[in-house]
This record gives sequence, structure tokens and C-alpha cells, in this order.
Amino acid sequence: MYKLIFADDEALVRNNISKLVQWEKCGFELIGCCSNGHELLEIVEKDPPDLVITDIDMPFISGIDVARQLRRDYPTVKIIFLTGYDDFNYAQQAIDLNVEKYILKPVTARDLIDCLNEMKKILDNERLQRRNMALLKNFYHQNIAMLQNSFINSLLTSEVSDTEAAKKVEMLGLEHLAARQFQVAVLMGDSSQSREWEGESNSLMNFAVWNITKEIIEDRRMGTAIISGEKVVALLANANKVDKEKWRDDVLTVLEEIRATIEKYLKFTVTIGVGNTYKSYGNIHKSYNEAVSSLGYCYVIGTNRIIFVNDIEPRRHNALIFDKEKELRLLSCIKSNDRDGIIRMVASLMKDASRRASIEQLKNYVISIIICIIREAESIGLNTSELQQLGDIRNILDLNTVKQMQDVVLKLCFSLMENISQNRLNNCSVAIEKAKCFIHENYSDSNISVGVVSQYLNLSPSYFRAIFKKETGTTFINYLTELRMKKARDLIASTNMKNYEIAEAVGYSDPYYFSYCFKKHFNMSPSEFRESLELRCRQI
Repeated sequence: MYKLIFADDEALVRNNISKLVQWEKCGFELIGCCSNGHELLEIVEKDPPDLVITDIDMPFISGIDVARQLRRDYPTVKIIFLTGYDDFNYAQQAIDLNVEKYILKPVTARDLIDCLNEMKKILDNERLQRRNMALLKNFYHQNIAMLQNSFINSLLTSEVSDTEAAKKVEMLGLEHLAARQFQVAVLMGDSSQSREWEGESNSLMNFAVWNITKEIIEDRRMGTAIISGEKVVALLANANKVDKEKWRDDVLTVLEEIRATIEKYLKFTVTIGVGNTYKSYGNIHKSYNEAVSSLGYCYVIGTNRIIFVNDIEPRRHNALIFDKEKELRLLSCIKSNDRDGIIRMVASLMKDASRRASIEQLKNYVISIIICIIREAESIGLNTSELQQLGDIRNILDLNTVKQMQDVVLKLCFSLMENISQNRLNNCSVAIEKAKCFIHENYSDSNISVGVVSQYLNLSPSYFRAIFKKETGTTFINYLTELRMKKARDLIASTNMKNYEIAEAVGYSDPYYFSYCFKKHFNMSPSEFRESLELRCRQI
């Protein structure tokens, strides 16, 4: 069911249309029937509709001005104009405002029903188009290379779930990675270049290296290759389930072919660092880190060669890493004020880490989590002194149990959560207090609007609307109208100003519109209100 607002200044038209049209049968819910543009915008602010049908020639705020404001603040709302004038200028403005239809009065219930049926088809088609699987699949296939690259990068930089990774390998068509044994090689261009590459960018050289590496590895059905930052990375996968010794020979053979091909055809050399072999997607990042580490020995061992980390660091063990993915998941729980989520996440982190590490290694892991939390607090401008005290490294080094370390991390997370929550409340409260002050100082300006106030606060209009309603319990328009009415009432009670002067003083350029708003608010016109005050005074 789509939401609709109907606006026309003629009461007869409104009454007939609202009674004669069976809105629900046409797929619409009539959420408002307005007599002027001011009422229309009030309803829109409270509950944005899918469709607005409005007369162009309305009192106070014309249909053209309403459409202009809707296009700016609610761009997805469809608009239909009603008018009694077959005027080209109106039609031109309707086109400029991207209005769906332009209907000449008099309009019958049948005309409107036909129009609603047509609009429902348009709205249905838009909804279907956004959910159209064929289009989504077409777009997906057009961007498959980018998605594959992004996924492989995630394997290199963070610990991922084997189950999820296997699903993505199948979904992304990475058949070369459908394996249970992986090894990473990182290729780095050596400093000496041939004359052919003088003046060329490193990006072009990396692309040339990647092109050769990917072709050779995929031809051998041993994995794939990507460009990751300034490096070319080969992700080798033992899809054929060959034994350990043969796999090492195969890896050495294919990497030597890549190295030699680059030297022969590109006329420059590369050094290749190789990590250890692992039996799960979740450990690929370890092999990547080892491959990068092994490249650090190239200036000792020599360039233009293949360096296996196990040859130079046979006793190497992988330190626990609090990677970016885990960091983002934990910070997401903290920022969303999800206390239970934090408890589950920290328990999971500590449980997984304690299985694979000694108590001393676990201390280093906890310190890395603490550093991430304090860094996040600092990046959003929070005072980190309390966090630094809770996460004092000297105290961490004195802890002896997993439970003690887990409690420290939890306290730190809860402290950051409360600080962020309070900071958000403070920022919202400060922004709304500033907004109120601005409104109180400028309510007499007839041009004051959500756009003007949000620009003053340097906030987006949609965010300002949301926090204003949350903080004040009312919409911006209602708040401004309430203030103007109170000021108008006070001026009537305390001065001899004429109605048009009071209207101008409280921000209404149209005295008739002011009278309309006043009567709607106080159930009497300004003149009637003045007379009631004078009568009360005489009785006293």
C-alpha cells in the first residue's frame, strides 16, 4: 500500500474526491487531505508519502513552491499537479520540477482512479526494478572482477570463516581457489630497471607483473593473482590435492617460471617472498604476512630470487593478530550501544585466542585490542585518559588468567561505549539547543526553514530533522509555528499593532496566512482574540 496526500483549496473538491475514490482498491492509503500548501508540508514532514496530488493555485504556499521544496528535501516523492488553467508556463514548470502528471480541472473520480492506477504501475515497476534479479545479476557480472579482488584482499588481511569463504569462492566463480591448502607469494620489483621502463610508473610495471603472474598460475590451475596496493600477490591453492613434497616442487617451479618470464620479457627483475602452507581460508592472512616478512631479507640474501620464509625463519610462529575485520565488528557493537554484543564478541575473541597462544602471547593480543580501542576514542575526539588508565599496559603484564584479561577488555569497551553514547547525546543536545537559539533569534524572518537552520549547524537536513524530532518531540515546522503563535499572542495582548504588522513581526509575509495559522492554533482569529482580551479587561 502506497501513501498519498491530496491537496486542494476547494472544500467541495476535497470532500467529493475523498468520499468517491476508493483509495485502498487503487493501492493507496490517503494519509492527508489538505486545503493549502502549508498543511501539506506539515504532513509530509511527519510522514513522507509516496505520492502527492496537489492543486497548483493554492493559498499561502503554491503547488509549484510545494513541489520545489519536495524535490529538494524528499526527492523520491512522486508529484501530480491539478490546475484549472491550461497555461504553458505552468506546464513548463511542472516539467522542470520532474512532475509525473499535469491534470486539468475539473477532475472526476474516474479521472483520478485512472491516474492512481497508472501511478501504481509506475511505483510497482520502480520497486520491481530495484529488486529485479536479472538486472542485479547483470550488474553483478559486470563487476565480478572488482568483487573477486575485494574478496581475495579480505583473505590476505584478516581471519575469515572457512564456511563463508567457501561460499564466496563458489559464488564469485573462483574455481582455482576451491581447495583446502593455500600458500601466498608476494612479488616485489627490484630497484634496477631497464631503459625500456625509464619514466614509466610503478603502477604500469605492477600491472605487467600481475598480468604474467595471473596467466601462468591460472593456466597451471594453481590459484590466481591480484594487485594489492603497491604489491602483486599470488594466492596459490592446492586444488589437485597433491602431497606436501610435490606441492613444494610445483610451487617452486611455477614461481621460477614467473620470475624468469618477467626477467626475459619485461627486462627487469622481481624478488618473490613465499609464506608457509596452511589448510584453511582463515589462515591465508598468516601466509601473506610471512611472505611480506621474507621479502625483508632480500638485501641480505640477494634480489631476483625466490625466498621461502621457512628457509630463513624455520622456528617462526605467527603472533595473534587483532585484524581489521575483528576491530570493525567490535567497534560496531560499541557504537551501536550493544552491551550483549560486546560481551559475546569479547568472549569469542578471547576463547579463540586462548586456544592458540600462551598466556604471554595473549597479553600482547590484549594490548593490541586496547590500542585499537584507545585509537578509535582519540580519532573521534574523546578524552582518552580514563581508557588509558583502564588499559594500563603495566597492569596487563601482571595478569595471569584469561578471565582477568577478558574483564579488562570488557571494562574498556563499556567505557568507550558510554563515552560515545554520552558524546552523541551531548552533540545532539548542543546542536538542538543551538537550533532553538537560532530559531528564537530569527523566527521573524519569513525565509527561515529546515535548510537554513541545518546549514547554520553544518548538518544535513534529514539528520537535523531526525534529531530535532527526537530531542523536542515535535517537528521543526510545528516548533516554529508554536513559537510564532506565542509571540503573536503576546504582541496582541501587549501592543496596539495591527494584524498585518504582527504578522510581519513574527515571520509571516502574508497576513491572511498568519490569520489562518492563528485561528487554527487558538480556534479564533487574531481580531477575535483581541476582542476577548478587551472584554475580559472590561469585566475586571
